[in-house]
Amino acid sequence: MPLTAALALGLSLTAAAPAVACPPDRAGDRLTVIVDDGNGGLSSYDLRCGPGGGRGTHPDAREACDRLRRLGGPVGPAPKGTLCPMIYSGPQRARVRGTWDGRPVDDRYDRTNGCEADRWRRMAPVLPATPGAAPDGAFTEPPRRDPRA
Repeated sequence: MPLTAALALGLSLTAAAPAVACPPDRAGDRLTVIVDDGNGGLSSYDLRCGPGGGRGTHPDAREACDRLRRLGGPVGPAPKGTLCPMIYSGPQRARVRGTWDGRPVDDRYDRTNGCEADRWRRMAPVLPATPGAAPDGAFTEPPRRDPRA
């Protein structure tokens, strides 16, 4: 059989072979979290999430990894066309880069409007809790004053 025919046959057999999906390498979930506090302070953390829990320099690695697993990975941008309330929540910014579930991650976070502030809140404790947020990242309401009092 000529070489070109053998190559063509090999390529057609390869193309017809069923694809086998490999399970994601959970030990490969590794992110770098860089946070700008808005006042010139930068913090950088390494976060490694494997089967045994969280590791790295992140101050709350285990909780951060648990949160990412519950979310299915870092929170992506708001869907196109989403109307976001123009409520400025602070100057903080963050960038999360690395690999999660075998896919590259390069996400930016800020608190410039309601959608972005919600993304930040959902990423706590991966991103630090912000003023007005409970330790689990949920917003806390200030105590309401009874107008009749």
